[in-house]
Amino acid sequence: MSDLASEFTPAGASLADVYAPDLLAFQTARYAKLRASFVDRFGSPPDFFARSPGRANIIGEHVDSSGYSVLPMAIDRDVVIAVKTLPPTPGAVTVTLANTDARFPERTFDHEATGHVTIDSKVHEWSNYFKCGYKGVLEQLAVEGTPVAKPVGFYAMVDGTVPAGAGVSSSSAFVCCSALATLHAHSGVLNNGALTNAAIQGERYAGVQCGGMDQSISIMAPAGSPLIIHFMPKLSADRIVFPTSKSAPVFVIANTLVVADKHVTAPIHYNLRVVETRIAAAVLYKYLKGPALAADAKLLTLRDLQDTYLASQNNPNGFTTGNEPAVLKALSALVEAGLSKTPYTREQAAAALEISVAELERRYIGAINIRADSFRLYLRAKHVYEEALRVFQFRDVCAQKPPLDSSSSASNNSLLHDLGALMDASQASCRDQFDCSCPELEELTTIARNVGAFGSRLTGAGWGGCTVSLVAEENVAAFVAKVKEEYYFKRWPAWKGDKDKEAALEDIIFSSKPSIGAAVVTNFAGF
Repeated sequence: MSDLASEFTPAGASLADVYAPDLLAFQTARYAKLRASFVDRFGSPPDFFARSPGRANIIGEHVDSSGYSVLPMAIDRDVVIAVKTLPPTPGAVTVTLANTDARFPERTFDHEATGHVTIDSKVHEWSNYFKCGYKGVLEQLAVEGTPVAKPVGFYAMVDGTVPAGAGVSSSSAFVCCSALATLHAHSGVLNNGALTNAAIQGERYAGVQCGGMDQSISIMAPAGSPLIIHFMPKLSADRIVFPTSKSAPVFVIANTLVVADKHVTAPIHYNLRVVETRIAAAVLYKYLKGPALAADAKLLTLRDLQDTYLASQNNPNGFTTGNEPAVLKALSALVEAGLSKTPYTREQAAAALEISVAELERRYIGAINIRADSFRLYLRAKHVYEEALRVFQFRDVCAQKPPLDSSSSASNNSLLHDLGALMDASQASCRDQFDCSCPELEELTTIARNVGAFGSRLTGAGWGGCTVSLVAEENVAAFVAKVKEEYYFKRWPAWKGDKDKEAALEDIIFSSKPSIGAAVVTNFAGF
C-alpha cells in the first residue's frame, strides 16, 4: 500500500522536475510569459508559482461519491498561479486575483475574520474557485492545529491550459492550485492527504458535491503512473504499473466541444446522482433489515451498504485485496433483488423507507440543489457496483491477472484489448445506467474504436466534455489524424486547412501519459 497521502507536494521545484523533457521548451516559454504579464500588472515579479494538473479518469466514473475506488491519471495540462505575498499593513488583508485570459476579469477580496471569505454558490463566478481553495486550506490548517494567526495579502495571476467544461477537471485543478498557493503564501505545512481534504471541502463551497477523485489525483499523482485511489477506510493510493507489452499504452483525450459546466447543470445531473445513490443505499439497507439508524445518523453510501451486506453474510472482513470482484458481483445481484427497475417518486421512495416525504427531503436532499420529481435508484446503484468492479478488474489486468470470467491472455496487445474492453463496458454503463453520456460522446467514442482505439469512454462528469481512448504508442499520430477527419472536420469543415483552427485542435485532442501532480516552482532557471 502506497503512503502517498503522507507525503508532501514538491516545493522548490524547477520546471524540469515537473514537466517531461519534450514539454520543457513550451513550459519554459509559458512561465516566462506569465512572469512578464505578472510584472506588467503588479510591478514586480512573483515569489513562486503553484501548479496543479487536470486529470483523465481512466476508469471508475461516478463511484467516488459513493465511497468506491477510482483509477485516474494526471495529465500534462495544468493550472499555474503566480504569487507575490505582500508585507503586513494596517487595515484589510486583500487578495488581488488576475488572469491571463481576458474572459476572466480581475477580482479582489478581503480576508474575513469569521469564515475567511464569503462564497456565494448561487453565483457562477470564476473567482469562486480560487476562494474555495483559499478558504479550504485555511480551515484545514486550523483543523490540523496550526491556524494562521496573521493572514497575508498577496497578488495572484492565473494561467490555465486545462480545457474548461471538458471533463478533465479544470475546476478542481484550479481549486487545488489555489489551495497550494494559499498554503505556500502563508508558509503553512500540510501533507498530501490534508491538502487534498482542504481542496475537497473547499470545492464544496462552490455548490458541487464532489467525491474526492479529482483533488486526490491532482495533488498526489506520481510521474509515470496512474493511481487507484481508495477512500475507505481512509484516503490512500496505490500506483498502477502497466506490465511490459509489445505496445506501450497511451491515452488520447478528445474534447467533444460540448461544454458540461458542473455548477450550472448540477441540479439535474451531478448533484441529482449523489442524491439518487444515497436514497438507493438507504432503500437497500432497509431491504437487508439493517439495524435501526438514529434520525441524525450519517447518511449511508453504497460503500457503507456493503458493510451491512457482508455482516448479513457473516463475513464482515470480506472486502480484501483480490476478493473485491466477488463482493461487488454479489452486491450487483442484491440490487436486482432489492430495488425496483422503475423510477421512484418522492412518495414511493419515502414509503420504501417508511418515512414522510418531508423527512426524505430533509435527510437525503437537504441543502443539495436538485430539480427532480423521481429517482432512478436501480440504474444508479447497478452502475456504481458494476463500475467499481471494473476498477479492480483493470487493476488485476495490469497485474497480469485477467478479469474474472475472462480467458484472454494479458500479454502483448491482448493486455490492451482486455483494458479496452473494460473501458468500453464503462462507457455503456455511463450511457445506459448512469445516464451521463450524450450523442456527441457516443459519436466520438464510436469513431475512436473504429479508427484504432482498444477502448474509449467518457472521462469526467460526462454530459459532454472529453473522451479518453486507449491507443498503442506507435499508432497515436495516425489515430489523432483520423479522429480529426471523422469528428472535427466533418462537423466544422472550415477548420481544415485553417492554420489557427488546426493549431487550436492541439488543445482539443491530445495524447498524454500519466504526469506528476501538484508542485511549487521556485527555481526560476531558464526564465
